[in-house]
Amino acid sequence: MRFTSGISVAVAGGILLIGAGPSMASGDVVYVGQFPLGVVVDAEGTAYIGDTGGVHVLPAGASSPTTTLMTGVNPKGMALSADGTLFVEGSALDDQQEKLVVIPKGSSAVARTITLSADAHLIAAGADGTVFVPNPFLGTVSVIPPGADAPAQEVAVGRTPKEVAVAQDGTAYVTNQDSGTVSVIAPGAGTVSRTIDVRKTPDSAGAPHGIAIGPDSTAYVTNIASNDVAVIKPGESAVSYRVPVPGGPKEIAVGPDSTVYVLSENSSLNVIAPGETSVRRSQPTLRNPGHLAVAPNGSVLVTNTADLSVSVFPAQDLGIPALAAVKAQAAQAEAKAAEPTAQASSENTGASFLSNLPVIIGTVAGAILVGAAVLILAGRRRRRSAAAEDAEASESPAEYPERLEVLSDHTPN
Repeated sequence: MRFTSGISVAVAGGILLIGAGPSMASGDVVYVGQFPLGVVVDAEGTAYIGDTGGVHVLPAGASSPTTTLMTGVNPKGMALSADGTLFVEGSALDDQQEKLVVIPKGSSAVARTITLSADAHLIAAGADGTVFVPNPFLGTVSVIPPGADAPAQEVAVGRTPKEVAVAQDGTAYVTNQDSGTVSVIAPGAGTVSRTIDVRKTPDSAGAPHGIAIGPDSTAYVTNIASNDVAVIKPGESAVSYRVPVPGGPKEIAVGPDSTVYVLSENSSLNVIAPGETSVRRSQPTLRNPGHLAVAPNGSVLVTNTADLSVSVFPAQDLGIPALAAVKAQAAQAEAKAAEPTAQASSENTGASFLSNLPVIIGTVAGAILVGAAVLILAGRRRRRSAAAEDAEASESPAEYPERLEVLSDHTPN
């Protein structure tokens, strides 16, 4: 009887092993020091990671940062222009004033510093080096032209502007978290050209936060409260369609091939294939993910504020087959299953069985070994558990470790 049950467990264990997939977050983990939040990647694949007091430089393929740029501010917002100029926003370490520092490509020194209004700013830069600074407390966006030492314009937008994304033509899109809208600023304009309501319904919260622009100028907006991504086609004044994304979608980025990556507050990285209306892959991340960026080779970098690290997810770990290919494979499988079984002769059937017999025997043998190992481990665990229960009956349970509080850009500071 015991032998029979052992075989049953072995077979079940073999089936589970065959169907099981990875449950851990994949990718290399790079430890950077204190509280990494912002991350941007340049055209060569070099990543710049904002950390307390400086910016770590992680070249493509490196397992650890090669240098740290001392910016004089506690980095919160980061951006890169097309020529590789790095812009870092944060509170100054000496007087706590919010400032924007500019570091030219290839330099390790700050070229100029620009004073900003109070509160953290998640900045964005256009291809020409124009910097857009959302001011959550003021309901405005400061526009700093290339080479300027101060904002040239203050554009009034909606309530609590959080993030900005800039299209290739210089058009800026601003998420207004408390208004549930996106403000569109044309290149060189001092006023908003149009406002787009991105809420599901007029009476819903929505809470738009992250925004990214695809290669075709399509805008993608994360709605934290309604758990969706609003998609806005170029030139449109309304949401074209929505993609449901669970877990409080917050940050978003678009790859060179128009694949959309969404970072949710429930510690997951969700992948949306180009043009699709649902998430077809969800990858777990480490706890408290901060921001993300897509490298030119398609890999995705995610900052882990609580784990003091950056996860690098290779493109092959996040890849999903095109929907057309999936549908074609399903159609082929369905057609094959519908074929009359009488077409196969008994001789062919017997030959097929004999040719596959070694594989079948090997698979069953492997399953039996796995099941035996499972039974042995289970027996050991039961014996250890029984002994541990007597020894620990009078002890109180351990308390959960206190949750580490880290900087959050969900709501205004």
